[in-house]
Amino acid sequence: MSWWWRTRRAHVLLPLGLASLALLALVLRDNTAGLPSFSVSGSSETRIMLFAPIPLVALLALCLDSRLPAAEDTGVRPVRRMDTALVGLVMAASVVVCLPLGWWLDADAVRAAGRNTVFFVSLLLLLRPFAGQAAVLAPLTWLMTVVLLGFRRPNDPYPWTVVPEPSGAAHAALATVALLLAGVAVHHRGPRRGI
Repeated sequence: MSWWWRTRRAHVLLPLGLASLALLALVLRDNTAGLPSFSVSGSSETRIMLFAPIPLVALLALCLDSRLPAAEDTGVRPVRRMDTALVGLVMAASVVVCLPLGWWLDADAVRAAGRNTVFFVSLLLLLRPFAGQAAVLAPLTWLMTVVLLGFRRPNDPYPWTVVPEPSGAAHAALATVALLLAGVAVHHRGPRRGI
């Protein structure tokens, strides 16, 4: 287990990712920025907090990509289960960081950041076995698609976008849980191509 922990560098990278999420939450809160969009108005006021989970997701991907292929492919240790447990710990920690911080700051975007982190990590897990290291771009690609195409009118996202929805949106929570189940299943049982 200690070789796995040291190889993944989780003890260094993931606390940095969680600290960046908390720091960005403290700084960004519910602040918005006018970003270009293909909506009727041509721009949308997007909460900048949508981008806050990206560093944590990228660091988690770096941890999962830090491997000893020969030892992991031929060994008898349950490496995939340990990786899945690590991913679950990171997602739970992000929710535990964001929910109380969001209530304390009275910022709905911060409360939703925990759900958004779970959504982005699930998207990463779903694509990693097929795309390899390039799957790290999936959360950012999703986010840019949402910014460009995801709004009917300013501050009115389509339901499929998930991440700009308020923290209490039931359909966003259901979509995140469905993606999480699919992502964990594919990560745990899918092919190991490119990783």
